[in-house]
Amino acid sequence: MIRAIVIGLALLCPAAAGACPAPLPMSVPDAVTEALAEWIEAHSDYTVPQGAPAIFMCQSGEVITYEGHDLLVDSDLRAAYDLVEDRIFLVGPWSEDDPMQLSSLLHELIHRAQFHARDWPCPAAAEPEAYRLQEAWLAERGIDPGFEWVEIYLHARCPSDRHP
Repeated sequence: MIRAIVIGLALLCPAAAGACPAPLPMSVPDAVTEALAEWIEAHSDYTVPQGAPAIFMCQSGEVITYEGHDLLVDSDLRAAYDLVEDRIFLVGPWSEDDPMQLSSLLHELIHRAQFHARDWPCPAAAEPEAYRLQEAWLAERGIDPGFEWVEIYLHARCPSDRHP
């Protein structure tokens, strides 16, 4: 049985173990991603790229391969969009039935649309807009996410925007 699992993992990640994401792929129903994509298009100027990206589940403390580099998933990370590989990492626990957790997927789908639509001075510059749209989606559901806007804007600055 263990040999079959290892062979199955090797088929999912044929490259060296260090080059593969630690988490396994997960399935999010098409109806869920399609509804989020429709919402993004209705509430922004973006056209969402066709098809859903690959979606992976990971846990805090894991190291994932993100945009060609190892990334330690810390306890503050809820999700991440990997533009290089067109994939989304969701940090568990995650459920499509929990609006706050579902909004993490929405946030990363917004990034996917943003990065396919235009160039940004740096990836972080797209964060305030993604958080604003996420906040609007949650507000439609009667939820105040309590985002820390000063922190979001400080982290959204590109390296060239910072004073030496």
